[in-house]
Amino acid sequence: MIADCPVPVAHLTDLWHERRAWWGWHLSPCQTAASAMKPVDSGVHQRHTPGIHPVSLEDEIGDPMARLAEYRQFLTPIAVIAIGWSLFQLYAAAQGAPHAMLFRPLHVVLGMALVFAIYPARKSYRRRVDSASEEELEDAPVGSPAPRWLTGMDVVLVALSLAIGAYYVLNSTRISERVTFLDEVTVTDQIVGLLLIVLVLEACRRIVGLSLSIVAVVFLAYQLWGDQLGGLLRHRGLSFDRFIDLQALSPQGLFGVPVGVSAEYVFYFILFAAFLEASGGGKLFIDLALAVTGRARGGPAKAAMVASALMGSINGSAVANVVGTGVFTIPLMKRTGYRPRFAAAVEAMASTGGQVLPPVMGAGAFIMAQMIGWDYRAVALAALVPALLYFVAGYFMVHKEAQRADLRPVAPEERTSMREVVGRLHLLIPLAYLVYMILAGRSLMTAAFQALVVAVVVSFLRRATWLTPAAILKALQVGAQRSVNVALPTAVAGVIVGVVIQTNLGLRFTELVLALSGGLLVPALVITMIGAIVLGLGMPTTSAYIMGAVLLTPPLIELGVPAIAAHLFIFYFACMSMLTPPVALAAFAAAGIAGSPLHQTGLTAFRISLAAYLIPFAFVLSPALLLQEGLLAALWTGTTALLGTYALAAAVIGFQSRSLKLWERTSYFAVALLLVYPGVVSAVGVAALAALVLTAKVRGDSGRTGGPDLTSQTPPPVAQPLNATSGSKEL
Repeated sequence: MIADCPVPVAHLTDLWHERRAWWGWHLSPCQTAASAMKPVDSGVHQRHTPGIHPVSLEDEIGDPMARLAEYRQFLTPIAVIAIGWSLFQLYAAAQGAPHAMLFRPLHVVLGMALVFAIYPARKSYRRRVDSASEEELEDAPVGSPAPRWLTGMDVVLVALSLAIGAYYVLNSTRISERVTFLDEVTVTDQIVGLLLIVLVLEACRRIVGLSLSIVAVVFLAYQLWGDQLGGLLRHRGLSFDRFIDLQALSPQGLFGVPVGVSAEYVFYFILFAAFLEASGGGKLFIDLALAVTGRARGGPAKAAMVASALMGSINGSAVANVVGTGVFTIPLMKRTGYRPRFAAAVEAMASTGGQVLPPVMGAGAFIMAQMIGWDYRAVALAALVPALLYFVAGYFMVHKEAQRADLRPVAPEERTSMREVVGRLHLLIPLAYLVYMILAGRSLMTAAFQALVVAVVVSFLRRATWLTPAAILKALQVGAQRSVNVALPTAVAGVIVGVVIQTNLGLRFTELVLALSGGLLVPALVITMIGAIVLGLGMPTTSAYIMGAVLLTPPLIELGVPAIAAHLFIFYFACMSMLTPPVALAAFAAAGIAGSPLHQTGLTAFRISLAAYLIPFAFVLSPALLLQEGLLAALWTGTTALLGTYALAAAVIGFQSRSLKLWERTSYFAVALLLVYPGVVSAVGVAALAALVLTAKVRGDSGRTGGPDLTSQTPPPVAQPLNATSGSKEL
């Protein structure tokens, strides 16, 4: 019968070996856990896959023990808590989420436990942990690396977090059925509630620093003792039992809308992104961007724009985007000739832009939809055109810098061919499925959960992208570890929202802003812009947006700004705090990769991101950019805004067919401002821009001092591979 089989026996044997290798039945004992998780792309069938040896009786007996060693990384407390959290969330998505006052507390306490297991209480202890050699960790028994990370206090805090979760589980029926301010708050409720608030503040401090926790403590003190104040800020105050009732036993405080969005939506999108990256989707985004833009002048910077847009559309974290894509794009930009600080600034700008690009928008779109009562799809659609303008403006910036410095395309040997990319395009199927499910109106939890399953299934279409059991466990762990950066800050933001709502502080801020602005829209926009940026300094953008939304959007809405425009205005400037000195976290992260000075990089990132500071004014003054006033109005305002970003790029970079003089750059900047304002003013801006471009073209033809025009038929010379030192010289 074997002789009649149409498939060669050798081929069947190879397939058998590959399946056995996938489950890790006979991996070489010398393989590490990291190398075992890397997919093997042999290209063609081989008798024995690299890293795998022929099967023998000794192998059959000994290798299962070797394979167990590969999984010891998943036996540490960190891995157990993280994977357990992810599995709990997946179970809730598959079976239906439990009541909000059970689901949200468990989401928070599992996140807290993971934070206390990962993040040391002091930076000095983190340095001691980092100084431990890999040999010391490798030689430790199974599960023993955890004590190197956990102090006795950390163990106590992890246990307390889990105990609080158990309290909510045991009292779930009573807590879910109680009426706020009417039912009794027991002494145990008060102790557990106070302990919960303290632990949430400490966990948030370990993640993002003191700033957000200090702000929350100030708001909590105001909620308790605001009756001791005078003037505009005075309110009736709140007794301690009612304080715990509101903040810890109801969905109006710590477990309010922000935590609900994190638990029901954001966690699943972050987990989906982790699975997509585990199968090679993140690398595909970078390779696809290089394949598309590699032949263009200044291709690496344009590739960074594309790759960061794709990654940010599902990730939503500026710093994570910088680290994920910057390690590839920044060195390549430097080798092509970009200055280190400019390369870092481009990556920071592009990664920050990922937070304003649908579908995820750094969790902002989900929270925004809940706050204004809109369908999520409507919010994402309204945010689409401004986000595209953001990235087009960035493209103009890097293109003009490439022209000015006469930069070259990527060297052929460093490009990724489209043929190589096509073989991995199946990894985009889960993302396409996710978008389809959202547009079809399915719940966001269901859409993300099903897209995650599709990502696992699709990975098996090609051997190189298989998600092995170890890779799946690692993705579950990584997804949970990334989610704490949203879950805990949003919990603290929920505390602040509860204070603002209960004390009517938002109404008092509205009166203050209206008084300072004299009831005029543009001054009010400037005041709220400054407020949103200040709120975002050193804080997660989602938390900064939530605080800005409850404090700063009411005065704009009072002045007639549509709710969606007011919320997007605050959200943009909360995001731009990542690029705004003195605390430009995304720019500083990129500077670390590029090896450039922090503050110079921050200033450069601010300079090339100026369009992001004008776009919010544009869509507030003309809501047609948010697709709220018909197609024709959207086309006109979109065109003028596009021309405005072009004029701004010429002003910032100082190049338009040739190097521009100071008065010319000032003129371009003034034209950019005119093009932002709708109506007759923008028409004047169009005419002025045409005159400036024509003047620069005529003067450039008579004596060009910059790089060659890309409209020339002669292609620019191709860059030769450079080492990191020679390619990073200042221009």
